[in-house]
Amino acid sequence: MFKSISVAVAVIVGVMMAAPAEAARADRRQVKQQARIVQGVKSGELTKKEAVRLEAQHIAVKRDIRQARADDGRIDAAERAQIEAKQDRLNRRIHVQKHDGQSR
Repeated sequence: MFKSISVAVAVIVGVMMAAPAEAARADRRQVKQQARIVQGVKSGELTKKEAVRLEAQHIAVKRDIRQARADDGRIDAAERAQIEAKQDRLNRRIHVQKHDGQSR
């Protein structure tokens, strides 16, 4: 009995500790994507218009992350999945725009 309670407590603590790590992952990914946009502008791979559009999409994802945390300070699994899907789409857009042959 005591062993099963201990295991349950260990699982709960593990999940609670993993949640902030997953939330931090979204933040780290945002920072990396922002850096890719800035680097694209500096290298000439992105035009000003492309950079402005990508930056607007980046800000929208940041706003979604902030709103997800506004409820209880955490990002639950469903919110995390939505945010990651949006970050995936933004990641593809950055790649496409950087490699489309246009230059400033």
